[in-house]
Parts: sequence; structure tokens; C-alpha cells
Amino acid sequence: MPKLWDYNAYGEGTITIWYVKEGDHVKKGDNLCQVLASKVTVEVPSPVSGVVKKILKPKNSQVAPGDPIAEIEEAGE
Repeated sequence: MPKLWDYNAYGEGTITIWYVKEGDHVKKGDNLCQVLASKVTVEVPSPVSGVVKKILKPKNSQVAPGDPIAEIEEAGE
């Protein structure tokens, strides 16, 4: 989970939508999911290009900036 909001101000967020599923190919910058933190909604971009191997936090999971939410095997690995 990238640091997309101020945890000290807003606390944990909740994954509201996953745009990808395991096995999907993603490009760096593609939106992986949407997170609602307090009254802030953020889109979480993929940090790398590759294949989504495992979603670690399903929809409705609580997450904080820095939490791992998915495993992505980078292209070329």
C-alpha cells in the first residue's frame, strides 16, 4: 500500500473495489484498487508492470499506508 494519505490524520482505510484479479497483467500506474480512508477516496496504482500473483487484502479489508496488499511478479522475472 503506497503512502497515499496521512495515516495520522485519517487512520486506516478500507479497500472498496478491486479492479484486478489474480492472474491479470498490469502495467506500472494501472489502478489496482480503490481505498476509502475517512472521507478520502484514493486509487492505488501498480508500482510495477507484471502479473498479479496474489491479492493479500480482499475487498472490505482494513489497510494502512505501507501494508502489502498484493503480490505482483514483475515482467521478466
